[in-house]
Amino acid sequence: MKKFFSFAGTISGTIFFLRTLFTIVLSIPLIITLISKWTSYFTSLGNFDISDPSLENQMAIQAFGDELAKKIVDNPEFYLNDFLNSFTFGWILLFVLSVIPAIWFGLATYYKRISALFYDQRKQVFLALVLFDIVSDYIVLSNSGILTTIVSSIGILIFVFLVFNNSKFENHEG
Repeated sequence: MKKFFSFAGTISGTIFFLRTLFTIVLSIPLIITLISKWTSYFTSLGNFDISDPSLENQMAIQAFGDELAKKIVDNPEFYLNDFLNSFTFGWILLFVLSVIPAIWFGLATYYKRISALFYDQRKQVFLALVLFDIVSDYIVLSNSGILTTIVSSIGILIFVFLVFNNSKFENHEG
């Protein structure tokens, strides 16, 4: 198990692709945590007990949901700020603990594949890839239009290159 999370060894393109898919599986706890927080926040806005929904008036819940949706459309900044302010230390810790394995495994996967392709310059190429990923995430989240398309296309091309390019190693250990 330790070798899967270590930054040592090399992997083939096929294993790189499969490990990338497994990174998505490792993100499931984060998704569950996010849905739990989201549900907790919105049920706190109403007087509902979701532990036993048979006791609740379903029509009242539906009317509350429709009314809340209209309020969110009218003033999304208020609800976004209120949602963000509702985070406690426990929720933040839970989010951090649920995302660390996926990030660590993903970084180890990229490092191992880059080691297979660029063994002599692996640290520099890995650092450049991580920096590109951070900058591209910022660009995609803060802009729209042709720049977002170009940056996303470059990211996809890098991924395709890492999957399909042959390395000089016959046997990969990682």
